[in-house]
Amino acid sequence: MKVDQVQNEIVCDPATTRRRVESRSHGVKYVTGHPAAAHQAQCGQNVTGDRTADQRAQLRKKMKIGTWNVRGMLQPGKREILDKEQAHYNLKILGITETHMRGSGFYTTPKGHTVYFSGPENESKHGVALSVVADINKSVLGYNPVSDRILTVRINTKPCRLNVVVVYAPTSTSSDADIDEFYNQLDDTLRNLARRDITLVMGDLNAKVGDTSREHHLKDIVGTYGLGIRNNRGERWLHFCAENSLTIMNTCFKNHPRRLYTWIMPGDRARNQIDYIAIDKRWRSCISSAKTYPGADCGSDHKLLVADISLKLKRCKRTSLSTQRRLDRGELAIFRERFDIKSANTIMDHNDIDENWNRLKALILSSRNDSQKKSADAPRKEWITEETWKAIRERKELLIGNVESAITDYREASARVQLLCRRDYNDYLNSICQDIEDHAQKFQTRDIFLKIKNITREFKAKTWAIETEEGKLLSEIDEVTERWRSYCEKLYAVPAGQDGESRVLEINYREPEIIESEIRGALHKLKTNKAAGRDDIFAEELKHLGDRGIKLLLDLCNQVWRTGKWVKDWKESLLIPLHKKGSTRTCSNYRTVALISHASKVMLYVINGRLQSYIQWQIPSEQAGFVKGRGTREQIVNVRQIIEKSREFNMPILLCFIDYTKAFDCVRWDCLWRILREMGVPQHLVSLIASLYRDGVSMVRVNDVISGPFKPEKGVRQGCILSPILFNVYGEYVMRKALEEWEGGISVGGIKISNLRYADDTTLFASSEKELADLFRRVEYESSLVGLSVNKSKTKVMIVDRTSQLSRTGELSDLEFVSEFIYLGSLLTDRGGSEGEIRRRTQMAKTAMTKLKRIWQNRKVSNVTKMRLVRTLVFSIFLYGAESWTIKASERKKINAFEMWCWRRMLRIPWTAKRTNKSILDQLRIRVRLSTICYQRILSYFGHIARRQSDNLDKVIVTGKVEGKRPRGRLPSRWCDQVTALTGLPVATAIRAAEDRTRWKQLTRQATVEFQGHDLQ
Repeated sequence: MKVDQVQNEIVCDPATTRRRVESRSHGVKYVTGHPAAAHQAQCGQNVTGDRTADQRAQLRKKMKIGTWNVRGMLQPGKREILDKEQAHYNLKILGITETHMRGSGFYTTPKGHTVYFSGPENESKHGVALSVVADINKSVLGYNPVSDRILTVRINTKPCRLNVVVVYAPTSTSSDADIDEFYNQLDDTLRNLARRDITLVMGDLNAKVGDTSREHHLKDIVGTYGLGIRNNRGERWLHFCAENSLTIMNTCFKNHPRRLYTWIMPGDRARNQIDYIAIDKRWRSCISSAKTYPGADCGSDHKLLVADISLKLKRCKRTSLSTQRRLDRGELAIFRERFDIKSANTIMDHNDIDENWNRLKALILSSRNDSQKKSADAPRKEWITEETWKAIRERKELLIGNVESAITDYREASARVQLLCRRDYNDYLNSICQDIEDHAQKFQTRDIFLKIKNITREFKAKTWAIETEEGKLLSEIDEVTERWRSYCEKLYAVPAGQDGESRVLEINYREPEIIESEIRGALHKLKTNKAAGRDDIFAEELKHLGDRGIKLLLDLCNQVWRTGKWVKDWKESLLIPLHKKGSTRTCSNYRTVALISHASKVMLYVINGRLQSYIQWQIPSEQAGFVKGRGTREQIVNVRQIIEKSREFNMPILLCFIDYTKAFDCVRWDCLWRILREMGVPQHLVSLIASLYRDGVSMVRVNDVISGPFKPEKGVRQGCILSPILFNVYGEYVMRKALEEWEGGISVGGIKISNLRYADDTTLFASSEKELADLFRRVEYESSLVGLSVNKSKTKVMIVDRTSQLSRTGELSDLEFVSEFIYLGSLLTDRGGSEGEIRRRTQMAKTAMTKLKRIWQNRKVSNVTKMRLVRTLVFSIFLYGAESWTIKASERKKINAFEMWCWRRMLRIPWTAKRTNKSILDQLRIRVRLSTICYQRILSYFGHIARRQSDNLDKVIVTGKVEGKRPRGRLPSRWCDQVTALTGLPVATAIRAAEDRTRWKQLTRQATVEFQGHDLQ
């Protein structure tokens, strides 16, 4: 259909008030609020679509919107300039095209504007965005990054909602296929929008509609003030507007040609109109003006196109978090004084526990408000200097003049602005580095790492778009939060057929009441600098309550202790989804963290302390997760030692690394309470915990918007102090049941070992495939009885068999056999040794070193501070699990080579500089090499193990032997051989020497002295 064949319609005719009555659903209201178009004709001045002054809607608020092709937003200073221009022209909504930004999401600018953007994932080209001011952002319902050329944002306006579609069409050099693909995608986008919503399309269409002064038959599509000569792309754009009932508004108002063109051809050979603002033709009366602002400047060859639109915003009613900030050190001292005064006459005498808590909470919040400094927050410091802003203003003034040299002058001014912006940004980075140095001099560790995070982190926009189970994309925030609520509710729901009810238990004996020392100990354990829960109280405030506050908190906790009823705020959890991997639009690719009341943690610490006395002895030595004095390094050393000894004595073994599907979220409450009672926990404590779980309520927070509540029915509470110990008990029950009447496993030092665990990471050991298959089926079956599910796709089996004498039966054909496995962050192989892990750790540490290059390149940071950062942020990554390594001479050289690689990059020494390693080490005054640190850690851990009891599992694995016979020939280096080589003592003698901690420290220092200066050249 050609545009000149479009039939005339009697709609929005500026010369008449006649109106065509359209057949639509009687339930659809038009802008006047009347249910049918026939009724609108009777409404006089409220008729929509009419552009006569006396018939324009009067209840709308006029605001400015605009669109601008900025030719990239990645240059230093470009975003700040654009932000300032938007504020200068009072643009409430600004569509931005050709942003060159990767990915999609949104971010907030220093001036408070929220920018929603969409671009390609792997290239810096194309890209569209929409910047809205804070008031408009409160009415944003959602956004949809359709592609790198199309973005939609839905805004809650009256009487209908507004869909703003920002587009960037292919340029004239693109193929017809690209044009067809763009318009087809844009057409699909508009068809997916709600019919009764207002549709506003704006952006760079790269099309010329040309002079339309004589084409009155197109008056519903385009005005009579088009510019230039129409081209094929303009014909296609008009055709699209005709099909979708859009009116191109910047051709509808009489303006000087200088206010019509939107793009200047290179060399100023021509000026064309290729950027447009179009709206539903029945809503065209909303726009009262549309013109360009040639004086607006951001270094682009396009002009800012602005329209005045009249709409009434509608604030979205949402539940959101308080934005209260935590008190600083000085304010906390004032807080304590204020709280003591306010709480002097407060008594917890009310029978209602919630009323007592509300009294205490009100005192805390009131004292906080009285303690906070009344001065407004300091404005964010701009990194662009006044000199640069002056240069930007001078460049902008060149656009106003009309002299022949303006083009050349503008080009030179743009180059100068870019140069100054780069200089200012480098000065800004230098100032941060200077702050890092100042914090280092004052030993302000937290401030150092906050500054480092600020200077090194990559830009990562926020996003909230999520898909339903059917794959439909949800882009509106209310729908997204409801989707997350539904997902979490389903995740924590008990499957049909299971009894998930936590029955009320009879309490025959009540535990002794809580005493003040327990409350003080719990407050001491509270971690600071953590987000507040739903009650909006920070841990710092609880730690500064003073004697009077502790007494009030003690009375409240004892009231919970006696009645078994928890405070309402203490039962609420706020779940926050954090992306792990894969698509950001799939709920299962996220993990959730929970914010709970800090006051509830005080009570939970008390209960945890009581539980430990009953449960601690129930946790066997095979479990190292959430156990005091043990961690990942113990289990990594244990598994490596078992593999090493198996190869040493030619004893084939099989290892099965079990992975559970969301283990912590699948704990059945009825089973948990039964297990606790079977393990001797008093019914009073079990009932208290069950009451917290039974009455608990959770909500999901997405971008500071909180969903409706739901009641979890399974899983341990996230963020809860009790969850680790409860899960350990749960896992121990499963393993006990699986190992009943089980005689298998492997023998190390005369002890049978069938499993090693770290929380839910379970490793099974067996001497044959049949034995392992039997044990795995037992564990899988017992796990299923209590609601845990083994993820077979992630469960792996490793065979350690030096001489390939193990016979395969195929009983574990449903599991994958591997030769390498990442266990607790460390690489294990069936060949033993640490070569692969040292290589892997080297690459990880080099990546971390490269990310900090801005700090290494900055001369304001002293070498002393840089060395501290290298040791803290780089070497710490490399040294993870170093206690378990068996370091050969070749690996030692590689470790030292990596260390010198770090020092050379820190000092910015090029590879062409003929600097010896010794000269660099002397310059930095380094006496202890990185390989020496590895040896020191190995000896330190050996002494740590040697001082344990003789029946300690970790000691048995390190010092014990396995059944078998060593093969003929030279044995490969063993972990214990390093101890003998370094100390000159046999292992048995070294164990006795290590029992004296002071002597062993001295021996370790002496043993590693000769290694401190090796490979200096």
